[in-house]
Amino acid sequence: MFHLFKIEWLKIKTYKTFWILFLAFLVFFPLAFYFSASKYMDTLSTSASFQENLLKSMLGAPFVFPRVWLASSWMGGLFFILIGMLFILLITNEVQFRTHRQNIIDGWSRMDFLKAKFSLLIFFVGVSTFLVFIIGLVVGAIYSPSMSNMTDGLYYVTYFMLMATLYLMLAYLVAILVKRTGLSIIIYFTIVCIVDNVLWLIFTLKGSQLGYFMPLEAADSLVPNPFKPKIMEKRTVEDYYLVIASVAYITVYACIIINYFRKADLKT
Repeated sequence: MFHLFKIEWLKIKTYKTFWILFLAFLVFFPLAFYFSASKYMDTLSTSASFQENLLKSMLGAPFVFPRVWLASSWMGGLFFILIGMLFILLITNEVQFRTHRQNIIDGWSRMDFLKAKFSLLIFFVGVSTFLVFIIGLVVGAIYSPSMSNMTDGLYYVTYFMLMATLYLMLAYLVAILVKRTGLSIIIYFTIVCIVDNVLWLIFTLKGSQLGYFMPLEAADSLVPNPFKPKIMEKRTVEDYYLVIASVAYITVYACIIINYFRKADLKT
């Protein structure tokens, strides 16, 4: 697997679009998170109106330990859509320029090609999870009055890793099935930003918990919006059910990708 990743790295290390999108995530996410924390904590320490104080009491302190892990994971998820778009670009470019065919002609099996792209997925998830951890640790250390409960909410970083894997597996599936870069990105964004949320909303308005088991919502719900008052939270489903559902979706996506690519006509 590491050998395949080294080959993938040789392909992308001079690709300008890769560096633009990847660095955009690495730079803008930490800056946005630190700026949000700075503004919020500065406001929290100054006198405010009754309405502002009431809102603060409902939200708590999302940028101190242990809640900072949730805030970091949630905001990392917002920016992670850049990585999803980048992953689609890297896969569809191979198909459109027939690079995948040349790899197989040169001796790769079809599974080698899939494993190579999966190694990129692991790389993106690993780097993103590490960044979420580091920015949460730094901001938490700056604004927390005590470090004694630092590790209490650390599991949210693990939930982020699961969420990131699910999002990239969906991007992987869309790219392999659709093949065209522009159309793949449109479909991916439509599913992520519209379809999944609409389905969740329909079920939630009916008072059902099934909305939390939608393909992406299962992982999203593990990292809820830290700025949403708890009184507005409607979920009663336990975390471990959502973890199982997320892993199940990842497994299903992987099976579809493998079965499809094994039989796909590489000339198209």
